[in-house]
Amino acid sequence: MHHYPRQSRTAFTLLEIIVVIMIMGVLASMVIPRLSGNQQREFKLTVEKVHDVVLMFAHRVSTSNQAAALRYDSQSKQFELLSKVKDLETEGDFYWGIDPLAQPISIPEWLGDNPVVISVDGEVTDTSQWPVTTTPGETRPFIEVSLHWDEHEALISLPSHAMGPSIWLDGVGTEPLMPIDLDAEGRGREEW
Repeated sequence: MHHYPRQSRTAFTLLEIIVVIMIMGVLASMVIPRLSGNQQREFKLTVEKVHDVVLMFAHRVSTSNQAAALRYDSQSKQFELLSKVKDLETEGDFYWGIDPLAQPISIPEWLGDNPVVISVDGEVTDTSQWPVTTTPGETRPFIEVSLHWDEHEALISLPSHAMGPSIWLDGVGTEPLMPIDLDAEGRGREEW
């Protein structure tokens, strides 16, 4: 019987290399979409959180006898619902404090330098020093909060008459219901 000497392998075969490349391609196709989608999911989640704070602001104004306010602090990158708090040390003085039932929303750093813009009655407002305030029993202003990231944009709109805000995300959303004067439109005798 003739024995062939065993050769030691010093390299991979072409078939082994092709199999490894195929496995790496399949793994990459599963992982890369998840990594790139994380920021988009976090942006949408941030928009929903800001929407919730604006909704809570609208309910506070509609149902409470206490003043409420919205503030975006560009230094700490936090969007906050504020309420008037009585200062116990100075007997009767009030100051704006963070509402205990609404945690401040931290805006992610990767959104950029100025990702949140607040407009009141169509005018851009810096709320770092002076928050958007309302007094119970008075008409609330028309408030819009826009968030920007790369080519994505979200607009949270709270009309002065609405019970809650509407969201427009990348141009898709529902138009808020606006009050109309039926008499001015010649429809004053219609049943509704």
